[in-house]
Amino acid sequence: MLSGAADSEGSSLGAPVRDITPIGSDVTLSCQVLTVRQGGVESSLPMCAWADENTGASVGIVGQETALQKPGSVDLVKTAETTLKVRAEMRQPIG
Repeated sequence: MLSGAADSEGSSLGAPVRDITPIGSDVTLSCQVLTVRQGGVESSLPMCAWADENTGASVGIVGQETALQKPGSVDLVKTAETTLKVRAEMRQPIG
């Protein structure tokens, strides 16, 4: 799910994909940091993704804190924890 994100215009891979399983979870997420260049400004965009039996999504965290950090300094574990919260809120039983 993340492989095409760095191919977007103005984006490049800032920190490579890592698999992260947050403490207390049985879900492993793939996470990376993009470097986004827009209007002469460069910022970091952390994102995580998952795919399971019936859902899949990628979540990018846009915020001042991470945008100003160097890609290698972004806390991908925190991004993974936030992504798990989004996953829990969006998943619904089939039927």
